[in-house]
Amino acid sequence: MATFSWTLPVVGPGEDPVGPDADQVWEGLVHKAEHPSPYVPAVTACRVLEHYDDGFLREITVRDTDRVHERVTFEHRERVVFRPVDDPCIEQIVNELGKDETGRPTLTLRVTLSPAGVEKAEQTRYFLHETERYFSDALQFIVDGLVKRHAR
Repeated sequence: MATFSWTLPVVGPGEDPVGPDADQVWEGLVHKAEHPSPYVPAVTACRVLEHYDDGFLREITVRDTDRVHERVTFEHRERVVFRPVDDPCIEQIVNELGKDETGRPTLTLRVTLSPAGVEKAEQTRYFLHETERYFSDALQFIVDGLVKRHAR
């Protein structure tokens, strides 16, 4: 397995950026899990299939074509874990709430490739580069969506 990670502050643009506090970021992450389209433009549809005590099973549609089932779990108001059920390349995706040195909220996006994903990265030109670009871009969209949700 291989894990990649990116972290951004959850603040708006400008010289004196403002943004949501940690509780508001957490509420936004919970909302994003069930309604991802405003936060991840590649996800064009989402449907919750089953609810559990610690989360739910959802079906997302990516770019209007690919359907992926994910088991979503919420951990201690600080981490949302997405485990694809039918994607052989991705083991899990984690959205983790943190704090920077000033105490402002940060969001870390961590992606773990499965052994099949690592093998594909070794054998398929550009797979790793495209995967990293997709998720690093997605993090910026997520942060922008969380800031926008707070500004309402």
